[in-house]
Amino acid sequence: MRRIILLTFILLSWTPLAHAVAGAAATDIPAAAEPRASNDPALSQEVIDRELDKFRRTEVSLHQALRIAEKIHPGSKTADISFEGGLDVPVYKVRTLQSGQIWESDIDGTTAQVRNSVLFSTLDGLSENDRNSLSALSAIALKMSDAIRIAERSAAGRAISGGLINKDGKLAFIIVVVSGKDLKQVTLEPASMRRR
Repeated sequence: MRRIILLTFILLSWTPLAHAVAGAAATDIPAAAEPRASNDPALSQEVIDRELDKFRRTEVSLHQALRIAEKIHPGSKTADISFEGGLDVPVYKVRTLQSGQIWESDIDGTTAQVRNSVLFSTLDGLSENDRNSLSALSAIALKMSDAIRIAERSAAGRAISGGLINKDGKLAFIIVVVSGKDLKQVTLEPASMRRR
């Protein structure tokens, strides 16, 4: 599913950014952007439907998984979270940033138990664009958990993934929400923290 959501992010990265203060607008993911049958069986509509069905039956929410992952590393901020239902047990992959280290935690989507938590990378090991995005995450008031709540209200559904993009030098949260039978993308551009 991660590849599907990432493909969705790439295809829809042109979506105009919305300021969180002004509210958020949900954007339907156009049918042309939805991966259909292709040479890659992982992107077939049947696989996508199965993944979404598994997500709909998962009792643990994206927001719950985020809170659990952030408790593993106190003071961390979530930079990326996604649902992966292709495994025997559905899991949420959560990447958190703490003191220049990126941790990846697998949270069981059925029991809310931590299945795994490992050091994924350090800021020094990332590309300049990724370093800049993660550095900006530390300087903004809006957190991923806030972005998820706003997106779920705006799109009237449950978030299945959330991540960061850097568009034209501005950090934005992109949240994908399952709303009925549709996937909707909500993009939020947080205001920088103002110094007093």
